[in-house]
Amino acid sequence: MGCNPTTHLHCSKSYANELSDCSRTVEKIYQCILSQRLLTRQNNDDIFIWGMPKNRSSPQVEIEEVMKLKQRILSVALALCLVLSSQSAAYAWDTPALEADYMEESTFGLDAREDTSLTPTGVYGAMIALKDQEAYKEGTPWTNDEPYSDSKGYYHWNGGTIDGKNISAVGCVAFAFILSDAAFGSLPNRMYEAGGFSYEDIKVGDILRVNNDTHTVIVLEVSEAGVVVAEGNISTGDHQGKVHWGRAISKEEVMSSTSHYITRYPEGYVSPDDPSANEIIDSGTLNGGLSWKLTKAGTLTISGSGAMPDYSSAVEQPWNGKSSQIRKVVIENGVTSIGSCAFWSCGVLGVEISSSVTMIGNSAFRDSSIISMTIPFSVKTIGDSAFRGCGNLSSVTVSEGVETINQNAFYGCTSLTSIFLPASIDEVGAAAFFQCTKMTSATFAAGSKQVKLGDNIFTGCYYLMDVKLPQSIDRIGEGMFQNCGLLTRVEIPQGAESIGGSAFASCTGLCEVVIPVSVTTIEIAAFAKCSLTDIYYTGTEAQWNSISKIGDTAAAVSKATIHYNYVPEQPTPPDQPNPPAPDTDEPFIENETGKNGWEVIKNEAANASDGKTIDVNMNGVSVVPGSVLDSMKGKDVTISFDMGNGIVWSVNGRDVTADHANDVDFSVQVGTSDIPQNVIKNVAGNRQTVELNLAHSGDFGYSAVLKTNVGAAHAGLYANLFYYNERTRKLEFVSNDRIEEDGTAELKFTHASSYVIVIDNQVMDDGNGGGNGGGNGGGSSGGNGGGSSGGSGSGGSSGGSGGGSSGGSGSGGSSGGSGGSSSPGGSSGGTSSGNTGGSTSAGGTGTQGTDRRSPMTGE
Repeated sequence: MGCNPTTHLHCSKSYANELSDCSRTVEKIYQCILSQRLLTRQNNDDIFIWGMPKNRSSPQVEIEEVMKLKQRILSVALALCLVLSSQSAAYAWDTPALEADYMEESTFGLDAREDTSLTPTGVYGAMIALKDQEAYKEGTPWTNDEPYSDSKGYYHWNGGTIDGKNISAVGCVAFAFILSDAAFGSLPNRMYEAGGFSYEDIKVGDILRVNNDTHTVIVLEVSEAGVVVAEGNISTGDHQGKVHWGRAISKEEVMSSTSHYITRYPEGYVSPDDPSANEIIDSGTLNGGLSWKLTKAGTLTISGSGAMPDYSSAVEQPWNGKSSQIRKVVIENGVTSIGSCAFWSCGVLGVEISSSVTMIGNSAFRDSSIISMTIPFSVKTIGDSAFRGCGNLSSVTVSEGVETINQNAFYGCTSLTSIFLPASIDEVGAAAFFQCTKMTSATFAAGSKQVKLGDNIFTGCYYLMDVKLPQSIDRIGEGMFQNCGLLTRVEIPQGAESIGGSAFASCTGLCEVVIPVSVTTIEIAAFAKCSLTDIYYTGTEAQWNSISKIGDTAAAVSKATIHYNYVPEQPTPPDQPNPPAPDTDEPFIENETGKNGWEVIKNEAANASDGKTIDVNMNGVSVVPGSVLDSMKGKDVTISFDMGNGIVWSVNGRDVTADHANDVDFSVQVGTSDIPQNVIKNVAGNRQTVELNLAHSGDFGYSAVLKTNVGAAHAGLYANLFYYNERTRKLEFVSNDRIEEDGTAELKFTHASSYVIVIDNQVMDDGNGGGNGGGNGGGSSGGNGGGSSGGSGSGGSSGGSGGGSSGGSGSGGSSGGSGGSSSPGGSSGGTSSGNTGGSTSAGGTGTQGTDRRSPMTGE
């Protein structure tokens, strides 16, 4: 069931007129077909038009087919009308009325996922996460009329414009756009027509307009043979539009039927999943003893000890010639500041900043492509214009510990929707959030400090509706909320002595304001063009009359009802629109009074003698700064980090291998992971498993031992740890430990990802990984037949049913194990042996996997 172009995409009024003309023309064609009896016999065969069947058995069947033909003619002709007018405009609208509709907030409510690592694996995970939600389950009705869109019936995506026109859609296009937004957030799109792209360009998450420009799909998987897609408004045989996941389209069909290809990967993007992604393409040194390197995948790493140099412009950057290739910046532990203009106008999408950094310099990331940012607790100052003009920046987390946000820091970050500032903030400079046009809420955490606020901080934040100012401020600056038209109520905190000129000018929705008795002056035009109805004043009428009201202010406030002696509600911890600020509780050394905080723990480790163990209670904190591990590098000193809930990590200084260890979030979720269940079953068979998901992503810079409880019932057995390789989509053996009587096991990690513990009576790294009595086995090599009768033990990582590159080897059992299956993924059969001998064949005799991820790859 394809999508009708007239309802699928909303066009301008001029298009509507053209479509009307096209519709009348199509009706004439249809009448001509009937009146001229074009459907006639030629050489005893019916004319075959657009897939109409031949040799009809009755006139009634012919009439039904003609009616279907009419619909096909209508669909194709109207699509051609759109194409003749403008190929790209078929996806867009550009009238002022519809542009106004676009500015209305969508009711769909999907939070965009901002994946700064931007791997096809991450994109796939973001899309597939929707599959189990009620609205997107397989078979859910999905037509042009489903309630997924705003009040006008459209879904507005975050992928920007095409040929300067904003995008809205319904039906299958809306479904593809929703998944695309979940994976790419606010990254802009690039669209190519047929002939402007190759099959090799297509990646997971790309959008294809197929079926000769009548249907839209989004890519879930790509292989040499073809793609696997998800789609909405597709019929699965009953002519009812619905959601469908997993349809395969061959490479040939993709290239022959795709009229438009849309991608949101940056131009020149190289996936980190590429085996050559870590190849260094440029490197150098910086003044002050630092060094840098840039990989093929676009990761720029700054390492060493000391401050980065400041630059006066982007031209001075050492990596300026390759700045557009930078996708990720990693500031390693030891670097103390990010230099001015260091990444101005770079293509960087995401940043990792270590806890050694205390300052982000002026214009450090100005006009870059960054889409999300976490500023760690160690940073005290965010420099002037540090993130100015970052139009893709949609998420900022400012950690407790940051003290100063200088002027223009986030000026013109037009995708930023909210900001939460911690209680550690002392000062916010002028125009810090000037023209953050999509910002809806701004919250300062309750605290005891008096915060200094600059002028024009929120000027031009047109959608700002909710503001919670600090508990104590020095003043309301000039133009602070000017042109915030959706703001309806503001409470000015105690301590403010003045309300600056034009502070609330043109806040057309402002009805209520709370003014403290500390205010002595209200400047000119402070409430110009407001709709004030009520002023709540915390002093007496006499005190109100003593306030100096300059210019038109007296007339403006006289229109409102003044409520004297108002008592504001006591501040409570605010709702936090952004992720909450880090827990202020500090980790501490157990059984050592007064030894708390990372600086104390670091000094303790640095001065510890060999053989000592320092027991740290994390006290609700999850991130361990790399500088703590650096302090004991090379020493026989161990720190154990008790996370609570039976999770304990330990690190020995001799296992710290990196020049500077990374900050690591040691949070662990037990019982959940991102590993597909069929991948787990291929290795574990019927064995007991425990899934683990680590919050950190990537290398630690050292090895760490995790102590966790897998159950006392398994005492004496082995806990075998497997890592899920997202690139190969296979499990790889990491380490093992015999389970103690209390059910605990200690397992070594060097990096964080998704893991599974497989419990067995033996270590599984030596090829003894076959299925239990014919299960879908798989160790890291060939598997055992398992069971007294042999069974069909499928091979391991180099075999196995449903997905190895070659058949596995079954062994053991009184009747002999059977060879590994090559179907659908194996290319050759395995061997088998046993007391009686087993069968061998080119294809093996194991069974085909029943939980395939893809008919293209057999995974």
